[in-house]
Amino acid sequence: MSKQQKTPPNDNSKPECSVPPHPFFECSEGQATFIQCIDAIDRVGSMIALCDALKLDTDNGLTPKAAFGYYWVSVMTRETLSYVSDRMMVLDRQHKEKHQQQSEFLSALLTSLSTLGRDNRDRFLNSAAARMNLARSDLDKVIREETM
Repeated sequence: MSKQQKTPPNDNSKPECSVPPHPFFECSEGQATFIQCIDAIDRVGSMIALCDALKLDTDNGLTPKAAFGYYWVSVMTRETLSYVSDRMMVLDRQHKEKHQQQSEFLSALLTSLSTLGRDNRDRFLNSAAARMNLARSDLDKVIREETM
């Protein structure tokens, strides 16, 4: 028998996921982002509209398969909305913490500016703007607004 040569794995290929993605989320890796949460809410809204549009026979009830499907759709909808609510609270808290840190940084910056010489002030402001992911002109504008 001849030996088969093994080809090296392609670095660009993604491993196949054995778990199907959640129907209300396009990706199931990691925690959902704000946009993914909003998209999930839209999909849940579409599912609720679909369920409302169904003409259910109230006299004869649902078939066992239809009742089973309806039950799992309702469970999935409730769990998705619960997860999205919890995740949005975490994202909001992270957003507030980020702005609190920037506010503290700006406060320290404003109090220290008067003690620096012109050259040191320019270097300091350039560095501060870079750390805050702002353009220097935007930082100068904020400083002018806060000191007036």
